[in-house]
Amino acid sequence: MCIRDSINAEYGGMMRTLILLAILSVTFIFAQGPVISDNFVAVVDFLVDGRIQERAQVWEDFNAQESRFDFERREDHVLIHQYNFYKLLKSYIVDERTRNCTVTPLTTTLKPAFGWALNATRSTRPCHSEINVGRLGVLWSSVTATETLYLCVDATEPTRPLWVERVTAREHDYYEFRAFLAGVPPAQVFDLPAFCSK
Repeated sequence: MCIRDSINAEYGGMMRTLILLAILSVTFIFAQGPVISDNFVAVVDFLVDGRIQERAQVWEDFNAQESRFDFERREDHVLIHQYNFYKLLKSYIVDERTRNCTVTPLTTTLKPAFGWALNATRSTRPCHSEINVGRLGVLWSSVTATETLYLCVDATEPTRPLWVERVTAREHDYYEFRAFLAGVPPAQVFDLPAFCSK
């Protein structure tokens, strides 16, 4: 065997090894569930029986344990702001029209909205969005003793959720994302109005 044949044989062996490693890496990446930020800004529709019950602008800062929901109250069409400060264990419902600020205790911590998806199981069937018509998604699920979670992520943007469904013995929640921007929201969105004190 000449030196050139030896180099070619060695090079061919290295190429086969690199190709095998690339295939294993891709397999590993897709074996893991989607990675979606638990810090985000979104426009979310809360649906019951396929009908929109509420639409909310949502800011969630998992790191700081703060969330905010702005939504229109159905009965009187008043814009309501709900600020949740989990480190303080307080929730503030703010009606700027009446300048009313109602404080209620929080008894839980802010759970990561999408952290569970890392260990989710990928479904063989696709999913789609009712709102984002034409967007095809990849369906993921997680089943525990207390709840079943489903997540549909955009097939072309796997870090963008299309919808989430949560089923427990007492609740069945369904959320469609009209818009989703990953990242920590600006700190000032969690500033309470002057008439509402922490």
